[in-house]
Amino acid sequence: MSSIIIKDLSFSYAGSLFPVFESLNLNLDTDWRLALTGDNGTGKTTLLKLLCGDVKGGGQISASVRFNRFPLEIADKEQTSYEAAYSAAPDVQLWEIEREINLLGMDTEILYRPYKTLSGGEKTKFMLAVTFAREGFALLDEPTDHLDIFGREKVAKYLSCKKGFIVVSHDKAFLNGCCDHVLALESTGAKLIRGSFATYAEEAAKKRQADAVKKQSLESESKRLKKSVERTSGWADAAERQKFGGNAKAEYAAVDRGFLGAKAAKMQKRAASVQDRRDKAENQIKELLKGFKEEEELKLTPEKYFKSRLAELKEVSVTLTGKALFKELNFTIDEGERVAVTGANGTGKTTLLKLIADGRINFEGLRNISPRLQISYVPQEWAFCGTLSEYAGSYGIEEGYYKAVLSKFGFEVKDFARPVNMFSEGQKKKAALARSLCERANLYIWDEPLNYLDISSRERLKAAILSSGISLVFVEHDVSFVNDVATRRVNL
Repeated sequence: MSSIIIKDLSFSYAGSLFPVFESLNLNLDTDWRLALTGDNGTGKTTLLKLLCGDVKGGGQISASVRFNRFPLEIADKEQTSYEAAYSAAPDVQLWEIEREINLLGMDTEILYRPYKTLSGGEKTKFMLAVTFAREGFALLDEPTDHLDIFGREKVAKYLSCKKGFIVVSHDKAFLNGCCDHVLALESTGAKLIRGSFATYAEEAAKKRQADAVKKQSLESESKRLKKSVERTSGWADAAERQKFGGNAKAEYAAVDRGFLGAKAAKMQKRAASVQDRRDKAENQIKELLKGFKEEEELKLTPEKYFKSRLAELKEVSVTLTGKALFKELNFTIDEGERVAVTGANGTGKTTLLKLIADGRINFEGLRNISPRLQISYVPQEWAFCGTLSEYAGSYGIEEGYYKAVLSKFGFEVKDFARPVNMFSEGQKKKAALARSLCERANLYIWDEPLNYLDISSRERLKAAILSSGISLVFVEHDVSFVNDVATRRVNL
């Protein structure tokens, strides 16, 4: 057993007004299967980069292990997978990689195929095999991306048998299946707990509830004390005025003024005491709000269509690069339906969504979708350079409205002026989804909308879908999200 010791770690990106980390201190056991979680932009990927030395920060990081970071950098994608493995990890033996590939439920023949021909899921498992074939401590950044539901279950089972890694993922079921500790990067600092992600989530929910009750109590106390201060100050002012007013006889004036002056002073002292108590309550509220996040509700406003049948595909077949993805497929979507397109990697889920969205894919069969149908499409990958204002303008969305929705997604004022290429992948995904939420469409088409999205945002997005009555076609590998959202499934 050994430790990873982080002492007074600080880091800021060039041009950023706020640090990502400031005096971070942690002591981590290298035997832990550690889930690293937190909202988008809290520094999860940055922490992994700091640990393995990709970026440099202030403070100290000491460890008796070598860090192996996932995903691997594969420069030449034309080479075979074995050649790619040797380039990334020249110290690893072939049999060690084959052992890990077998444990992940794959055939070792993928080692002799060109790397570029591997599906997204195969690439993920291949890179995991190479990472764990090496001696050291694994740093896994979003290994669930590009994995279907079955692939995620397989990888979770594989990781549950490993000893010593840090994994970043927003899939609750996946984290519960493979982790025994949780490190949460919260607004009040890093929180480390022993147990599954479900344990952390339960504790976090209880704390949020307790904070909400305490906040309400403190606010009520502050309002009560404010009235008390005003009332007591009013009495003191009245007593002070009496000291120099009225029709008291001259011989009693000195006595009366002394008595009234003492009374006024007593009232002022009492008012000051109540004000001190109110200031203390206000300071407690401010301290509480540092860790209290009151999440605003996300909303979708779909546009009513003039027909109940929105789109229809009849006997549709698609072949790409000589491979038949699907043949004679029949597909319909009616108003109010939420259709999940499921299937293993490589079966054509993304292709089907693109075909419905714009038809710019070679296909055989009938695509019956009216040009009057307003579609809001969110692809898997972000492909825009520029600012958020320019992005909103390119879709004809009013900038103020767009930024208001982004704020509900956790964006701050300081984020609005930053170039999009400085955003985390999760922030880019939120920017794309916020744009879709701003569009009054008849049909929403989302390809893996939860990729890179933090857990609290996933829950609020789900609530917005369920409360809006939108018509939705989507691909998603988060099994709990699919179970809660889909009214129907189409399996490829």
